[in-house]
Amino acid sequence: MAEPDILVNFDLAPAANAFGASSSINGIRGGRWKDRFRAKKRLQNKRGKPSFLDAEGNQKSTNAQSRPHPKSDVPAGPNRDNGSGNRLKAGNELPGAPRSNHDQPIISSIFSSNPVSVVNVEKTGTENAGPAIPTNAPLKDGSVFSTMGLAPALASHLVNNMNISAPTSIQQIAVPQLISSDSDAFIQAETGSGKTLTYLLPLVHRIYTATLSGDKLHRDSGCFAIILAPTRELGRQIYTVLMQLLSHPSLHWLVPILILGGEKKKSEKARIRKGGNILVATPGRLADHLSNTTSLDVGFVRWLVLDEGDRLMELGFEETLQQILTALNERAQKRSNKAPLADLGLPDRRITVLCSATMKASVQKLGDMSLKDALYLKSNQKSDAASDGPKSFQAPAQLKQAYIVSPAKLRLVTLASILRRAFIRKKEHMKVIVFFSCADSVDFHYQAFRKIDDKEQQDTESETSSDEEKEVETETLEDNKKKPQRPSLAAKSMAPLIDPTVSLFKLHGSLAQHIRTNTLNDFFHEKDGAVLFCTDVASRGLDLPNVDLVVQYDPPYSHEDYIHRIGRTARAGRDGRALLFLLPGCEEGYPGQVLKEQHLTRRLADEVLKKGFGAAPLPKAAKVVDPLWKKDFMPKNSGAKWEQEAIEFHLDIERRVLASDEFSNVAKRAFQSHIRAYATHVAAEREIFDIKQLHLGHIAKSFGLRERPGDIRLPARGKTGTVPSATGKRKLDSTDTNGDSTRDAQDEEELQRAAQMMRKKMREHMNIASEFNIG
Repeated sequence: MAEPDILVNFDLAPAANAFGASSSINGIRGGRWKDRFRAKKRLQNKRGKPSFLDAEGNQKSTNAQSRPHPKSDVPAGPNRDNGSGNRLKAGNELPGAPRSNHDQPIISSIFSSNPVSVVNVEKTGTENAGPAIPTNAPLKDGSVFSTMGLAPALASHLVNNMNISAPTSIQQIAVPQLISSDSDAFIQAETGSGKTLTYLLPLVHRIYTATLSGDKLHRDSGCFAIILAPTRELGRQIYTVLMQLLSHPSLHWLVPILILGGEKKKSEKARIRKGGNILVATPGRLADHLSNTTSLDVGFVRWLVLDEGDRLMELGFEETLQQILTALNERAQKRSNKAPLADLGLPDRRITVLCSATMKASVQKLGDMSLKDALYLKSNQKSDAASDGPKSFQAPAQLKQAYIVSPAKLRLVTLASILRRAFIRKKEHMKVIVFFSCADSVDFHYQAFRKIDDKEQQDTESETSSDEEKEVETETLEDNKKKPQRPSLAAKSMAPLIDPTVSLFKLHGSLAQHIRTNTLNDFFHEKDGAVLFCTDVASRGLDLPNVDLVVQYDPPYSHEDYIHRIGRTARAGRDGRALLFLLPGCEEGYPGQVLKEQHLTRRLADEVLKKGFGAAPLPKAAKVVDPLWKKDFMPKNSGAKWEQEAIEFHLDIERRVLASDEFSNVAKRAFQSHIRAYATHVAAEREIFDIKQLHLGHIAKSFGLRERPGDIRLPARGKTGTVPSATGKRKLDSTDTNGDSTRDAQDEEELQRAAQMMRKKMREHMNIASEFNIG
């Protein structure tokens, strides 16, 4: 043994890392390069160059040049050092250490370190311009349906029962052509110009006149027309318009059939066996019935309508459409030797009509696949399909378009300001649609703005309530349990953070079909103010009344998607507004480079926040679960009133995220999905939407997260606390020393249940091509 006074030349410093790398004069040796690099950084921090994280999650050095200013409104970040190198997260202390009353508060710095707009655009004065003449409104030149070749009963039905007095421009041009000609057609018109009636009126007229001229047709005579829609919501809307059109007493025998994905095939087969003349369907479900349902007779089909053809191709239905066309051709050849339909006045061949508001390469490919010698029909223009290509599509002239340049950290409070301001000015029957890039983002913002339910409200109440109050609340809860309550079938809630009278809805492709149907129906018939948070599943063809404002919170994936989104407002000659969110920097070139022919007004986030948070008192926010967090999340004392209210609004969202593990997981999942969705923009626009230019810390802040992006960990979907194995499946423990057969049985049942849920989920998403575009 060595003597106690002998100084042994050992290096007593702690190991540089867990992989055995040690420090030396010449640096760190051994192990992987990445491990040596990380160990070297840690050693540098221990030798007097520690770093800290600010409130946005940015790593900064403690040298004099990067030290925060003493007057900064961010005295401490979410991860603060306790002096020993350990980091403390927001709202947490060291294990076993009491909370200190003199700790510096954690400030939400949504107004600091924000990038500045790089484009200086002078005001063009478009807001003060006179009202524009609507371009998709019914004509006022004396045109009527009776002069377009329609049957008198059908024309009078439109005016007297459907309150449609005059046709639109595209209807005046296309309907006579489709009635008199047996050629294929491509119809291009503005959104909200009545394309659905444009192709429904000719085929209903010709079937109706066939009944008058010859033998009586009935529901068992066969299917004469098939209408394909890309989404279930659009298919149901087409079916609703068709039912209104066939409500005339002389058309009672003409029966439509609706076939959509997400419903029971047994009930659909029962409707098919009863017979029908016009079939409205989605491509995937129709192809399934053509292969498996023998009672579906499509040998007499004389019209095939492909509505929103560009969307059909985007969702990956090209192979399915080719399969449908092949099946229709084969069935038509088998029926060719039987009773001809030309004697009844019906076309002797199948007519294909392709409808779209935009013209793109995918639509041209679909036209080459399905159309033959087609007519190109457009508002105030008639030409052959082989002629020069159509010009780029314009939005309705009466639609007021604008874009707002908002930093990432201010996006959430800016959205709240816009919604509050919209319902301050006009509340009766007003509706707003907000588009997001993915379903997870819809879920987060719906959770953030919705009314807290009874269970959460109980958790947010203070623990200092009296015993009498608790007894009264217990009796009230027991009385409510005794009353039978019908569960809501729609994704609907109140939005107290916007306005106490406003209803909030959400819609995306991951919801069950009955929830999607009821949500859209309730939003359609809502009499008070309503807001719909949705993905692009609601961007095509839907005619929702009283939609005054469309907000694109996440930019669209292409120019065509922008056109279809803003087309939910300013329909049939009505006024409307559209607002697009953009980040400072490269995204500011989007209006000039992509939306060249659109006239957008520029706005800044500060101007919108002043109007939304400064003009009216802030609605009552949700209470905090832990009252001790209140002092750790306080807005700054200086600044304007609207700025303080905006900070308090954002702080409330952050408190709720930290207080609830479920809400925290929703926020983390939304953040990750948003980043993945951002990378799916078309190649031509990736210079504008450059994912490398995103500040991930600021993006996380907009979702109420206070962690660094690299520290955000999300548990697997499923039960709380279950951790999947590396292969994604939970392995049963075959070496159970206790021999507990009951536990093995429970594990086996859990595996079977998980497999069933996975198969069900796969069936629901069978026809979905992109989880980001349609949820």
